[in-house]
Amino acid sequence: MIRLFLAGMIGLSVIPAFADPGVDFSGQIQPLFQRHCIDCHGPEEQNGGLRLDRSSDAFAEADSGTAAIVPGKPEESGLLARVKSSDEDDRMPPEGDRLSDAEINQLERWIQSGAAWTDATEPSDEPPLESDHWAFQPIRSISPPPVADPSWPRGDLDRLIQARREAAGLAVVDDAAPIVLVRRATYGLTGLPPTIEEVDAFADRVAAIGTADAMAELVDELLSRPTYGQRWGRHWMDWVRYADTAGDNSDFPIPQAYLYRNYIIDSLNDDLPYDRFIAEQIAGDLLPASSLAERNRQTIATGYLAMARRFGSLVERYPWHLTIEDTIDNVGRTMMGLTLACARCHDHKFDPVSTRDYYALYGIFASTRYPFPGIELFQTQRDFVSLLDQAETQTRLGKFQPETDKLVAELQKHLDRCEAKAEDNARREKESTLEQQRKMRDELDGMLIKARKAGEALAEHLRQLPDIPSAYAVADADAVDARIQIKGEPTRPGAEVPRGFPEILGGWKLESDLAQSTSGRKQLAQWITHPENPLTARVIVNRVWQRHFGTGIVPSTSDFGLRGESPTHPQLLDWLATDFINNGWSLKHLQRRIMTSRTYALSSASVPENLAHDPNNQLHWRFNRQRLDAESIRDTVLMIAGTLDLTPQTEPYPFPPRDQWKYTQHHPFNDDYPSNKRSVYLMTKRLTAGSYFQTFDGPDPNACTSRRDQSITALQALYFANDQFLHDQSTRFADRVLKQPGDTKSRVEFAFRTVLSRPPTSDETQLLQAHLEKVAGRIGDGDDQERQVWASLVRSLFRLNEFLYLD
Repeated sequence: MIRLFLAGMIGLSVIPAFADPGVDFSGQIQPLFQRHCIDCHGPEEQNGGLRLDRSSDAFAEADSGTAAIVPGKPEESGLLARVKSSDEDDRMPPEGDRLSDAEINQLERWIQSGAAWTDATEPSDEPPLESDHWAFQPIRSISPPPVADPSWPRGDLDRLIQARREAAGLAVVDDAAPIVLVRRATYGLTGLPPTIEEVDAFADRVAAIGTADAMAELVDELLSRPTYGQRWGRHWMDWVRYADTAGDNSDFPIPQAYLYRNYIIDSLNDDLPYDRFIAEQIAGDLLPASSLAERNRQTIATGYLAMARRFGSLVERYPWHLTIEDTIDNVGRTMMGLTLACARCHDHKFDPVSTRDYYALYGIFASTRYPFPGIELFQTQRDFVSLLDQAETQTRLGKFQPETDKLVAELQKHLDRCEAKAEDNARREKESTLEQQRKMRDELDGMLIKARKAGEALAEHLRQLPDIPSAYAVADADAVDARIQIKGEPTRPGAEVPRGFPEILGGWKLESDLAQSTSGRKQLAQWITHPENPLTARVIVNRVWQRHFGTGIVPSTSDFGLRGESPTHPQLLDWLATDFINNGWSLKHLQRRIMTSRTYALSSASVPENLAHDPNNQLHWRFNRQRLDAESIRDTVLMIAGTLDLTPQTEPYPFPPRDQWKYTQHHPFNDDYPSNKRSVYLMTKRLTAGSYFQTFDGPDPNACTSRRDQSITALQALYFANDQFLHDQSTRFADRVLKQPGDTKSRVEFAFRTVLSRPPTSDETQLLQAHLEKVAGRIGDGDDQERQVWASLVRSLFRLNEFLYLD
C-alpha cells in the first residue's frame, strides 16, 4: 500500500514515520542521484523507463517490470541491486565513477527507512522540450507573402518559393522549352518518354494557348493513363520495400505477392484518397465491405504488413520479434517520417519516442497474425487469407480442419513451453554454475527438438491441403499487450505496456471494449490518418515533391525527427499539406498543383552568381537535372525498340509447384522470370538483386528506399557498350529506322528525335552521318551490314547524357 500511495503522489513530500534521521534526502540522496544518475534518468533521458528527479516517476514501475525503489524493501528495489552489481551488463552507472560503499550504504538505509522524498523541488509535468520541434507542431494555415514581381508566379506555391528566392537576392532562370517540359512531365508521371507525335502536339498547344494552359492539359492527360499508376506504384514499392520473396535464409518465394503490387497500381490510378490508401494497407481486413470483391481488395491491401521481412530457418526459434520490428520501422519511416525502431532496446537517443511507445505499437502487431511463407524446415505456406467466401472455403478445407487445429495446437503447446524455458534460463543464467547452465541448455534443446518435430508434422499435413485462391495478407490474432524486451531480447521480458501510440503525438491508448478485443490496427490507421496528426500529410507531400524535384522540402524524407534535416521552405510544406488534406487527400490533385507551377517549369540552366550563393539550389532558382532511374532506362529502351509489352501482369510468376519446394540457406530460391513488360512487373528477390538494378542504383527491397542514388560508374558505361540486352534492342530499333521512308538524313532525324525527343542540329546530323559511314567501312559488305551500322548509331545515342538525364 505504501508503494501504491507513493507512486500516486505528484509534487508532494512524503515523510514516513519510520524515516531514518541519519539519512537526509535533500542533503545526501538527491545530490547522489544528481551526481550519478540524472544524466541518464532525468528530464533529458529516461533510460529503462526510470526517472529519478521526480517522486512520481522514481517509485513507478520501470521498463523491467519492477520498481527501482520499493520503500522499506531494499531487497526488492531494482536500483539498489544495480548499483551493487558486479556484472558488467547490469551494474549502474555503466560508465564513469561508481557509487562508493558509503553512498551505497546511504541509499540502502534511505530505502529501508521508507524512502522519504522530503523538501525536494520537483520539475513540472510539462512536455519535453523536443515537443517544440517543428515536425510535431500542428500544420499551420499559411497565407503566401507578397512578392516583388507579381507577374512571375502562377499561384500561391510559386509565391512561397519566389518570396524566399527574392529575399536571398537570387535571379530566376527562364522557363524550360516545350520539348524539355513535355519530356520532363511525361517521364515524371509515367516513367516513359513522349513520342515524336506527343512532342509536336504539346509544342503546338503551347503556341496556341500558352505554356500554363498547355501544361495543365498535358498533366491531366498523363494522370489519366494507366502508366501513371505503374510509375508511382514503383515509388510506393520503394518506400514499403516490396518484394516477391520473403527475405529469410532461403528467400522463400511468395507467388501471391503480385496481388498487393497490383492493388498499389490500381489504387493510384483510381486516385484512392491517400488516407484511405493507408487505412486499407494497415487494417483493410477490419474495414466494412459491401461485397466479396471489396473485401478481397481490402484484404490484399494488408499485404503491406505481410510484406515485412522474414528471418531465420527454424520454426522452433522463429524470430517473430524481428518481423514486427521491421513492420514498426517501415510504418514509422514511410508514413510518419520517424525512426521508431530506434526505441526497441532503449528510449530513442534523439527523438521523443520511448521504449514504452515502441512496445505500445509492438502489441498491435503482436496481436496480428502474419502469413508464414515457408522456411527451410517448414517448406510450405501457412496462415494465408482465403479469397473465397467463408462457405466455399469451409467446403474446400472443412474436412481437414480438425486435424489442422490439432496439429497447430500441438505445435503451439511446444513453442509456449520453449519460450517459458528460454525466459527461465535467461533469468537463472547469471546465478548458475557452468554445469547448471549446460543442463539448462540441454533441457531447452530437448524441448526445441520436440517443437521441431511438431512443426514438421504440421507442415506435412498442410502440404496435403488443396490449393485455394489466397492472399499474402494479415488477420487479427488474440489481442495481447506486449511486454518490454530488455535490451531488445525476447527472452528478457519486462513491464507490460498497453497498446497505444507515441506520447509525443497524443499517446492515445486502446481503452474501449472493442479495441481490447482486436489488434488495434484499425485504431492505428485512424490515428495515422487523422487530419490533426501533423506528420502524415507532411511526409507524403514531401515525398512527392522530392520525386519531382530530386530533393525534398525536407531533404531527409524518412526522418522528420531531431536528427533529420530542417525544411528549406517550412511554410510551403504546410501550405501543400493543408491543400492536400482540403482536397480529399488526392495524390492526383497534389501532382497537378506541383506540376502546373512555374517553379516546376523552370529550365535547368545555371547562373554563376546563384551557384556561388546557393550551390544546392535549395531556393529553386532553377530545375534540378536528374538521371533516369533504372526502370525508366530499361522501359525506354524497350519502348524505343518497339518491344515493350504494356499489358499489366495479372497472373503469378511461373513458380515451381509448392510440393517441389526444397529451398535452403545454401540453395535459396534464385529463379528469374524475364519478360518485356514494364520493369514494375519484374519479379523482385530480396537476397539476390539483379545485376542490372545493382548497376543503376535500384531500390533495396529489404528497407525503405527513401531516395535512389545517382551514381556514375564505369560499369554503367560498360553496360551500354557491351550488354546483350542493349545490343538486341538497338538492333530492333535499327529495324524500325530502316523501315522509315526517305534518305539517310531523314532516318537520322527520326532516330535522334525518338531517343532524345528533339531534332538534331545540322552539326549533329553531319556527325551522325559520318559515324554511319565510318562504321560501314569497318564492318564491310554483308547481308546484315546496314542493320549493324544503324544499331551502332543507336547505341551511341543511348550513351549520351542527354538520353540518361532529365533537364
